[in-house]
Amino acid sequence: MKAFFGTLGFSILSAVVPIFNVEVYLVALATQIPKSAALPVAIAAGAGQALGKVLWYHGTQKSLQLPWMRKRMESERWKNSFERWEKRIEARPRLAAAFMFSSALIGAPPLLVMGAIAGALRFNMTMYVTTIFVGRSIQSWVILAGLTHLFH
Repeated sequence: MKAFFGTLGFSILSAVVPIFNVEVYLVALATQIPKSAALPVAIAAGAGQALGKVLWYHGTQKSLQLPWMRKRMESERWKNSFERWEKRIEARPRLAAAFMFSSALIGAPPLLVMGAIAGALRFNMTMYVTTIFVGRSIQSWVILAGLTHLFH
């Protein structure tokens, strides 16, 4: 139970503050937990990452209201680019979700960047949280299951 809640907390922290790396944490944790704990701990890691990235999503939305950002967004180039990307996401929600899932699962493109972009473009919140949760849970399970198998 300690590993579950510790992982949940660390995963939230690592999702918000990039210097804290959840993958390194999971590698270290794999030496300390039994094989049977890999799945619940992976789920805690996925949930923590998804919750933490919601802060980036909303933070980006709030930052768009700052005066200096609003001024920058007034340029024709910015408006055209922003509108083009909004239309792409609206027209291809499954492709956008697949892109977000890839980011969550393998880190390409970086999930931190995708969180900010998703907030700016008002990506569907349910899809955003779900893709991050599932992708990061799978990634965490692969790390934990593989290493607990080696260590135990």
